Amino acid sequence: MSTTTKTQQTEAVLLDMDGTLVDHFETICRCYQYAAEEMGKTPPTYDQVKREVGGSMPVTIRKFFSEDELEEAKKHWNQRFDEIHLEGVILLKGARELLQALDKKGIQAAVFTNKTGSHSRNIIDSLGLTDSFTLVLGAEDTPYRKPQVELSQIVLERLGVNASDAILIGDSPFDIQSAHCVGMTSFCVPTGSHSVQELKEARADHIFESLQEIADTVFS
Repeated sequence: MSTTTKTQQTEAVLLDMDGTLVDHFETICRCYQYAAEEMGKTPPTYDQVKREVGGSMPVTIRKFFSEDELEEAKKHWNQRFDEIHLEGVILLKGARELLQALDKKGIQAAVFTNKTGSHSRNIIDSLGLTDSFTLVLGAEDTPYRKPQVELSQIVLERLGVNASDAILIGDSPFDIQSAHCVGMTSFCVPTGSHSVQELKEARADHIFESLQEIADTVFS
């Protein structure tokens, strides 16, 4: 099925946050560095952190701390993120244009992320985009995280759409898996932690340069 044919029946578009809708990597990195410094460890670099983001903080933090350090590291990370999560948020190219295009076509937009739901809603509100989304669903809103099939089922149920009528836009294999596990189409952008080649290898259905390209070529 072509991209054009697919989007003619689209009822909902789900957008990942980090690396897809926003660039928040600098702030996230600062939290890992803060935790490491508080524990007397060598802080990870920006590139090291960016590479690991996507599977949620409890997954990523294991890359930088040993099992017996995890609880203390999480405590420091959460403390710092609570303080600075509205800092350094960059809305990625084409995001507003895509949301405007979806609204014109009567297509629901949702945030579907492993970033904590409460923080995600704060960030969306700070960007003035709350009214652009039918739903913002993140970590701790349910017992599940991407790419668990239960979370993909829940977001579709809450939006009231079938998987065949939804598109998930993301930047990582986690997003591709989250789409395919329930039969959604996966659109990907290499604006986060993974390259075009990596997204191809992970079997993204379609890969675009940016959200701007999706807005201009798919939903125009």
